[in-house]
Amino acid sequence: MNEPSGLSYIKQNEHPSSEEDAMRKALANIASIVSRDIIEMLHTMFDGIDDSFFELANNAHTNNEQNQFFEAMRDIRIKRKNIEKDFTQTISRLFSKEHVYRQAPKVEKPNFSSLEGLTLVKNDDLEEDVAITSMATKAQSNFQGPLLHFHARISKLYGANKVEDISSPLNPKELSIGFSQACANLEIELKERLIVYKQFDRYVLSNLNIVLEEANKTLIRLGIIPDFKTSDVRGKQGPKSESLSSPVQHANTTSDQNQTETSINAFPQLQTLLANIRSTHNSSDRNNSSSTPTPFHESQPTQLIETKDLISLLNAIQNASKPSTQNQTQIKGQAKIIDIHSELKNRINLNSQSSNKNPAFNQTNDDLINLVAMLFEFILEDYNLAAPIQVLISRLQIPILKVVIKDSTFFNSSQHPARQLLNSLAKAGIGWGELQNNAHDALYEKIHQTVYKILDEFNGDISFFDTLNKEFNVFINKEDKKSKIVEQRTKEAETGQAKTKQAQRVVEAELHSISSFSTHPIPELISNILKNGWSRVMFLAFLKDEKEHQWEKVCQTAKDLIWCLQPLTAQKDRQRWIAIAPKLLKDLKSGLEEVSYNSSSLDQTITDIRSTLTSIFKNANFNSTDQAVARQPSPEKSNTSNTNESAVEKQLASKDTNQEKYLTIIEQLKPGTWLEFTLLNGNKYRCKLSAIISEADCFIFVNRMGLKTVEKTKTELTEDLRKKQVIVLEQGLMIDRALTALTSSLRKKASA
Repeated sequence: MNEPSGLSYIKQNEHPSSEEDAMRKALANIASIVSRDIIEMLHTMFDGIDDSFFELANNAHTNNEQNQFFEAMRDIRIKRKNIEKDFTQTISRLFSKEHVYRQAPKVEKPNFSSLEGLTLVKNDDLEEDVAITSMATKAQSNFQGPLLHFHARISKLYGANKVEDISSPLNPKELSIGFSQACANLEIELKERLIVYKQFDRYVLSNLNIVLEEANKTLIRLGIIPDFKTSDVRGKQGPKSESLSSPVQHANTTSDQNQTETSINAFPQLQTLLANIRSTHNSSDRNNSSSTPTPFHESQPTQLIETKDLISLLNAIQNASKPSTQNQTQIKGQAKIIDIHSELKNRINLNSQSSNKNPAFNQTNDDLINLVAMLFEFILEDYNLAAPIQVLISRLQIPILKVVIKDSTFFNSSQHPARQLLNSLAKAGIGWGELQNNAHDALYEKIHQTVYKILDEFNGDISFFDTLNKEFNVFINKEDKKSKIVEQRTKEAETGQAKTKQAQRVVEAELHSISSFSTHPIPELISNILKNGWSRVMFLAFLKDEKEHQWEKVCQTAKDLIWCLQPLTAQKDRQRWIAIAPKLLKDLKSGLEEVSYNSSSLDQTITDIRSTLTSIFKNANFNSTDQAVARQPSPEKSNTSNTNESAVEKQLASKDTNQEKYLTIIEQLKPGTWLEFTLLNGNKYRCKLSAIISEADCFIFVNRMGLKTVEKTKTELTEDLRKKQVIVLEQGLMIDRALTALTSSLRKKASA
């Protein structure tokens, strides 16, 4: 028996209760909201896909490649409505009772350890599956907290006893597969299909938090778990939960509107990787990385060093290695990682020479020492930070080690106060360059002051980092507010200047093209008026054209003026001359008055123009053999501005086979991106992309204070990239990037 549309997710009784009816309405409302938001994102996505394929086709090096992109764009346009319709049905199906109550499939990573397994999967299918899995996994990781909250609340609305009893309607994996199935009828190659998936990731999955937030707010208004606490989920969630298995580290104690983040429990994973490395390496390797800092004989009994004693040893090392506070504004220095194991070994040797026991750290503390050392090694190898900023941050190695010994959730949550402060310092320092007036730079002094406060005043209270982070962000917000005002003025001035230059070029080219129609020399009077007067009319019309649409009108006036100067012999041409000449003179006078051209004697100027036109008209030779034929403009001169860019790109592409890669990097640059330029003398300076003025092929860069530092064309930027004179700086959270790199490095070592 078919269920009514929109109510298929709740089984209906013949006489449903008011409570069941309310549940059905609530679910229908949530499904409608989710569908509306996702389909709106899908609309934007398809517009982005259209632009991407058009740009790729314009930059194609061969006709076949260009046709391939245009055919893909055409196919997507034709089938867009069907894809949207199918995906809407997929969303409805994901909310159906039959779907949510089926056992959520366990997602297992494919085992490609053998070549035999790979031969069973087609390369194209494998690449497609990898792309779908990758973007779904990223969304699952990025939005764990909102997904977990939505899953818990929606399970309550469905009346499930446990969270794991239902499959989440907004599981990123299910959404990705549903979109893939909706695109199954697209007749495009794998390359183009992967571009479509990338856009789905960019426009839909990357914004899934917006959908989740709205859905969670709706559920909260219905009174479903308004105060989300860790116990609300842990009490229900069993060990078999697959889709949302990561524990909550910082639960929201009020509502989703003030939601704190749910994070992957990274520290146990890192410990497991370290344990694998210890177990797979030979005995000599294990001895080299041993947690025992003293060379006592193995037969001696082991005495574990207590955590409080370890903290005391670290305090002693920190005090001994801290730079003099007399040079707090000194910028020169070299960042270095303290070999904590060696330093601890020396300290312990001094205190335990008479002891017959072998001192050692417990495994957790030893792992923390190793992880913090590797973390700071990454920080010092991170090219996104200027060397002087690296020097300052490197001095926090021991304070951060003391933090993680006290609270290892530093590795699990990006909301950890110490982690947030490090990220804030690194983010602010990305725009700090070597060519600034470093000795009196306010940002450097503030970072320096913050670092030394930690070195001097941190006593184990982790909330101290939160206080410092708030103080630092207040300072940064003030700096940003001032720089944004300056940057906005810079951007407006440069945009106006670029548009002015473009208008001048277009007007000059248009007048040259119009003048080329004349078969006889243009009288000096008319030439001066076109060059010095009417060009200003055309200039203003070009700048205002988007609103007032005057450009074509003023261009036609100039064309009519040149046409009327020709010795017209045909009867129909002379009749047209008689018809348009009065209006032409009226339009000329009106336009010249608007730009105040020769205002004291404009009437006389118009009279002279009338006399010139009349004289040429009367003296026209009626001999048909002398009849002039207007020359057509040279096709090479038309649309130069439109074809110039593609010609430059093709020239660059032939110069360097890797040029397409550099052009792709440039085309992906967005305002707000930081870059580092290297001068010929080796000096470096950092600046932010403030504006891209496509009409003038112009990239405007500003420094941290919002002042213009450099202006580059696409060709110049491409050459700089090719010569490695510019690098694009990563602006992601430093500690998050460091932990990702650290995890990857440990996995490689563990599998070696």
